[in-house]
Amino acid sequence: MIAKNLKHLRHLKKLTQEILAEDLGVTRSRISSYEEGRSAPTLDFLITVSDYFKIPIDTLLRKNLTLKESASLIDYEN
Repeated sequence: MIAKNLKHLRHLKKLTQEILAEDLGVTRSRISSYEEGRSAPTLDFLITVSDYFKIPIDTLLRKNLTLKESASLIDYEN
């Protein structure tokens, strides 16, 4: 689920892989690898993504965020 969610969130924010990678302090190829499901993100990276998009890690991992069409609609407070 994280692969689809990461890509979807990036598109909602109108970010390229390059810009997101710079913002998160990783390479563009790492973002690509996560989005395509070729590798699994580390816990540290998940924390960074969670903070960046202001979404709980549990939501990133377990909810299908692709059903949301607006970043403002993604509100999964615990």
